[in-house]
Amino acid sequence: MRGGMTEMIMGLLRSPLADLYELEMVATHRGPDPIGRRLLIFAAALWRLTVWSLRGRGRIAHVHVTVRGSMYRKAVCVHLAKLLRRRVILHVHSGPGDIAAFRARLGAAGAALFRSTLRRSDAVLAVSAASATALEAAYPVTGVAVVPNAAPTGIAERPPRPAERLPLVVYLGGFENPVKGGETMLAALRLPAMAELRVTMAGPGELPEAGEALVSGREKVEWRGWLETEDRDALMREADVFVLPSTSEGLPLAVLEAMAFGIAIVATEVGGVPDVLGDERDALLVEPGDAEGLAAAIARLAADAGLRERLGDAARERARRLNAEEVTGRLAELYERLLAPAAP
Repeated sequence: MRGGMTEMIMGLLRSPLADLYELEMVATHRGPDPIGRRLLIFAAALWRLTVWSLRGRGRIAHVHVTVRGSMYRKAVCVHLAKLLRRRVILHVHSGPGDIAAFRARLGAAGAALFRSTLRRSDAVLAVSAASATALEAAYPVTGVAVVPNAAPTGIAERPPRPAERLPLVVYLGGFENPVKGGETMLAALRLPAMAELRVTMAGPGELPEAGEALVSGREKVEWRGWLETEDRDALMREADVFVLPSTSEGLPLAVLEAMAFGIAIVATEVGGVPDVLGDERDALLVEPGDAEGLAAAIARLAADAGLRERLGDAARERARRLNAEEVTGRLAELYERLLAPAAP
């Protein structure tokens, strides 16, 4: 499966948490398979969860979830794990906009199911304060805790840039999911402020017709589609400005990666982004959907190497503080609390 939640889970499996606990991952979904294949994968996941739960005590089901189909699948997992007397953590990775939009489409039965799912969980986590507030308002529940995603570690310093080099602007959100702001990015590219900039766009989905016209008509603009990890990291090492124009996010790993690489960032003030980045401190933040504001911020960074260096250095330092030890340390404390014997 592609996506930030998958990468976050893989990061946990490589983190210090794996030195303290025996972690086992169970996938309930593996992408756009035929319906029969998807049902078999989900049934196998429930069987594995059942067998795992019956093996012994001291077991926690840490359930990672977004919205839409993920929420339905994980609701079943939560109720099954509780039926089998396991402790359950429900970890929600969606942004507040997605949470509110999903809740608005639910009928009474769906709302009751997810309210019950959250309330039956021993702990509910969100990746940002805004997402926690959205969850508490949507269902409603109380006591949603915030555990942000960890920034990647061990990323080497980027090589120095020649002064005469034309800065490279990178957008990785693709065009599969509208909330990633691809349309806003294309609208910004059509404005005069970005007419001469070198821009690379990548990510899931197909380039829209308007994007194809831009790419074919502008030598300095390219579309690379989906990039595997090695190619994406190579592009990040080349990037001078990283752009996240999303309209809804939890705490996007793409931003955390850009911070760890020390890239100057232009991002929208959505979800957990303001939790880790401050405007003019370690990024330039703009309103979601504001193509003119996005273009102006990108052009400002492209024209000012000193500002790019200052913001990139500050973002990298912030990423060092938001490291795996800090985040997994919070999870380890939660695991210990849930595993502690009940008071007599």
